[in-house]
Amino acid sequence: MLPEPLSQAALFAKGMTLNRSLTLVALALLIICVTACKPQEKAPAPEAGDANHGKQLIGTYGCTTCHIIPGIDGPKGMIGPSLDHVAVRQFIAQTIPNTPKNMSQYIQNPQANNPQNVMPILGVKPDEARDMAAYLYTLK
Repeated sequence: MLPEPLSQAALFAKGMTLNRSLTLVALALLIICVTACKPQEKAPAPEAGDANHGKQLIGTYGCTTCHIIPGIDGPKGMIGPSLDHVAVRQFIAQTIPNTPKNMSQYIQNPQANNPQNVMPILGVKPDEARDMAAYLYTLK
């Protein structure tokens, strides 16, 4: 037995309900994306580190060879991303949550999470990485 055909008014009402439901789902997804994808409103508190010493170390290790880093003299490299506003970004290297501990670890061993990463391991010591991260967290 076949179901009875719906009247045009019933089909219209079902279509409106479906459209309304799809609109609500799309709106919910948009809200989730906007709240999840927005930059952090404030930078994470850096681990105990000396930002002034970190600034010197960034120059010494030649980080501007590949990156544009505000406040650091030297070449303005275009291989890596600009580190302007790095303190308020959600992620380091697009996948690592931006925390002071993760930043320090990344500076020491950029290939740990991604062996294909082109950032070289420069032999930065843990205390130096903390200081360098402290400087980077001033870049809001």
